[in-house]
Amino acid sequence: MTNLFSAKGAARGIRICLLATSLLAGAPALAQLTTSTIRGVVSSGTTAAPGATVTAVNVETNATTRTVAGPNGSYVLTGLSPGTYDIKFVANGGATSSQRVTIEVGQTASLDADTAAATASPPGDRAAIVVVGRRLVETRTSEIGTNVSQEQIENLPQNNRNFINFAALAPGIRVNQSEFRQTFAGAGVGTDKDGESTGGPQVNVFIDGVSLKGNVNQGGIVGQDVSRGNPFSQLAVKEFRVLSSNFKAEFEDAGTAIITAVTKSGTNDFHGEAFVSFQNEKMIERDFFQKKNNEAKKPLKRYQYGAALGGPIIRDKLFFFGTYEANIQDRISNVVPGSAGAQANLINFDPQIYAGSYVSPFREKLGFGKLTLQATENQKIELSGSIRKETDLRDFGGTTARSKGTKVNNDVYTAKLSHTYRGDGLLNEATIDFLKSKLAFGGDQDAGFGFNYPFVQFGGRADFQTVQQRSVTFRDNLSFSNVHWNGNHLIKIGAKVSFQKYSIGGSGSFNPQFDFFNDPSQNLDISLPGVVRFGGGNPNLTAKTTQIGLFAQDDWEVSKHLLINAGLRWDYDSNAKNNAFVTPPRAIAALQNLALDPRIQPAFYNVNDYISTGNRKADLKNFAPRLGFSYDVNADQRTVFFGGYGRYYDRALFRNAAEESLKGQFRTGEILFSKDGLPRFGQPTIQFQPQYLTPAGFTALLAQLAADPTRPGTDELRVIPNNLKTPYTDQFSIGVRQRVGILRTSLTFNHTVGRNQIGYAPLNRSTNPGSNGFYDYIPLINGYGNIIAAFNTRRTKYDAIFATIDKPYTKASHWGGGIAYTGVLRSKQRGSEFNFDYPNIGEQEYVPNAGNEKHRIVANGIVDLPFDVKASTLVTYGSGAPFFVIDANRAPPPQGFQPGTIRLGYFNNLPYFLQVDFRLQKSFKLFGDKEFTVSGEVFNVFNRANFGGADGFICCGGNPNFGVPNSLSGPPRSFQIGASAKF
Repeated sequence: MTNLFSAKGAARGIRICLLATSLLAGAPALAQLTTSTIRGVVSSGTTAAPGATVTAVNVETNATTRTVAGPNGSYVLTGLSPGTYDIKFVANGGATSSQRVTIEVGQTASLDADTAAATASPPGDRAAIVVVGRRLVETRTSEIGTNVSQEQIENLPQNNRNFINFAALAPGIRVNQSEFRQTFAGAGVGTDKDGESTGGPQVNVFIDGVSLKGNVNQGGIVGQDVSRGNPFSQLAVKEFRVLSSNFKAEFEDAGTAIITAVTKSGTNDFHGEAFVSFQNEKMIERDFFQKKNNEAKKPLKRYQYGAALGGPIIRDKLFFFGTYEANIQDRISNVVPGSAGAQANLINFDPQIYAGSYVSPFREKLGFGKLTLQATENQKIELSGSIRKETDLRDFGGTTARSKGTKVNNDVYTAKLSHTYRGDGLLNEATIDFLKSKLAFGGDQDAGFGFNYPFVQFGGRADFQTVQQRSVTFRDNLSFSNVHWNGNHLIKIGAKVSFQKYSIGGSGSFNPQFDFFNDPSQNLDISLPGVVRFGGGNPNLTAKTTQIGLFAQDDWEVSKHLLINAGLRWDYDSNAKNNAFVTPPRAIAALQNLALDPRIQPAFYNVNDYISTGNRKADLKNFAPRLGFSYDVNADQRTVFFGGYGRYYDRALFRNAAEESLKGQFRTGEILFSKDGLPRFGQPTIQFQPQYLTPAGFTALLAQLAADPTRPGTDELRVIPNNLKTPYTDQFSIGVRQRVGILRTSLTFNHTVGRNQIGYAPLNRSTNPGSNGFYDYIPLINGYGNIIAAFNTRRTKYDAIFATIDKPYTKASHWGGGIAYTGVLRSKQRGSEFNFDYPNIGEQEYVPNAGNEKHRIVANGIVDLPFDVKASTLVTYGSGAPFFVIDANRAPPPQGFQPGTIRLGYFNNLPYFLQVDFRLQKSFKLFGDKEFTVSGEVFNVFNRANFGGADGFICCGGNPNFGVPNSLSGPPRSFQIGASAKF
């Protein structure tokens, strides 16, 4: 393994963190990642009630939080776990007022109290935050956030129990439900359903404050890059919040959107539940393409089941909670080899021995556990952990034997220890969390060499890869809540240091692949392989880095009308650019020789920027200011104007820096075989011997060759600039929230510009087009075919209108629902992941990207019906997702393919998308508070063919298939049945 650990950078990072920690030591902490805040004013009639005592008691655990109102009667209850509280206000004269309220994760809600009125809400009312009898939830904030409740998670229809799917309830969010990459994106960045190998959707997910950020591969969060599975046990999730824009300085490592979720906990009552759901192919209609091609449905059996249990170990003191979930899927793939025909006598096996119907099994197990200790009234300790273990075998069938399938092992482990201390107007929350992700995918290493005949392919695949990410993170977030200067301040400061280790390994394309084909003109038949492709060198890479984050923010309540949110965040990554990498002399010579070629003059780059001597510097300039406001017109939370600006840094994926080394370390090659050892197409051949098909014989063959048949990096030199910058977005929003009766509505304009986005382009192209209209290819020395370089000149632009209407479900009202509308005014990008047609990314035009769907509406509803029946629905409408177009039809060939003429982008849109899902459940009360439920769900009720892609290539006078859909997004009409029990 090559160790890329930069001792100097890590040491400096540790020094910075220690300094920051020493400056923050002894102060209080606050973290809205997992907690909430209630603030307001205590009065007695028309007079403020300074010194009034405010007490919040969690109704499930009796955990108590206290504070005292300030000189103007204002108070702040910080660090509240999401849940239901009895809040009691006691003025100095003894007058008392109390209310029972529910606060959701991440919210800062307002609750005023008049002790002279001495009103108290009924103890059983578990509605949202009540302010003088009015139900409001966090209207005074500059954030664009959407809370997804436990009722929605449990009751809305969903096919695969991935709680992230419900992020679609937030405007501006696109959920990707492709089979092997279930994640989400926002602000038009990373919305391509197929993802990018060197860039992610710039999102982050926090579970109880533990970041699941994927820092190595695409997918946005760990484990979601090539997976059918779910990132976390849905049964353990209590609720979550989706931040679409303008989130505060405490949030990290996300350029577009964030999900912050909290898990369930044990309470003073034992509670548990179990569930099971089932689906098979008989419950799924044939999809559009199966009908079109007259294909049968693919056999499927899927079981999802799980259980949860929580309760007290010591009442009012120590609680436990745990869950287990399993996802069992069996698909059937048919292997149908072809016939060798007249050449059957030339092979010593029957291809039909590989024929058959084979199970393609997917297995996922998810576990979560938590212990909560209320050590004293003002101290809480919590220990939690999760586990995800997943296996899959796929990518075989047709003429591909089962041995050539892809094996996937996907494991994710997390752990967290936190300590919370409350003082007089102070809060300190210190956490240590651990994450380990290990993904292994590719060929079965026990299947041997690969043998590829025209009629059957068997043996092992060429490659096997492993990707690992491990981190230990320390956080200390602090807050001061009793600060009164020209209003009321809630000041928060915090620091984190995270020690990260990344590993990329496996076999690369090492496993030899023997290709057999019939070509009489070259004296070849299937009795011998015509070529063997294989690899050599070192495909493994390991790196360590230290990440540091510091933030300070102030929620300043200037008056009952105006609230200002101001913050600043700074992030540091000691080894994001593989600082210790030294460019090999062979590569330096190729780069410097290219610089002398007159065809690149005037160059839009400097080759010296891509030559590293091992002393790259970490970026110290990642400062992210954030400023927002909300203005409550009548100080009654009915009409609130809000807006904000913020800068949000993501991470440059380690894959970018890793491939600079891997392309040089790993070598690929091929050997041509023949019957007589004579040259073929001017290339030398080796006279074939049967023993070459064995490991011993192949090793002996390589040993006897006069020259190494492999060459570095398949002729590609991959380089990144020494000053590679961190991608970020600048976000601006302005909007209004309005209460209309029992409905909460909002209308927002969002503007997001993505900067320093990473794109790749070849350096060995002429600066200006040649006489043929194309950028000339410039040959390189030392055997390289191309120099592919990273640039930070890629950009995105996104403008959209967000609108929401929401009425939370409550047991008292028996219904709830919401509508989220996203109207995209523009979603464009300059440059793509790889830019071979137009290398100078900075001079490219802006073109529509994958986020350029003009309209999207997501509606949800839950209603209680008679006889303990509950119905729910989820409706998604889209005006038509864009598909990628290669338009070379604007001029006759070859002019149509010339830069400046050819158009590449998401210019055209698919037909409209419509999916209506419906769920019906019936509950039976058993033995008091015990409940048994049966449910039925139908997805895509109207069986609409919702397409996910189309043929986007057009040239040379036209393409009759241009715009014809070629893939689906979402299922055909499908049914699922389930049952659950609770106590």
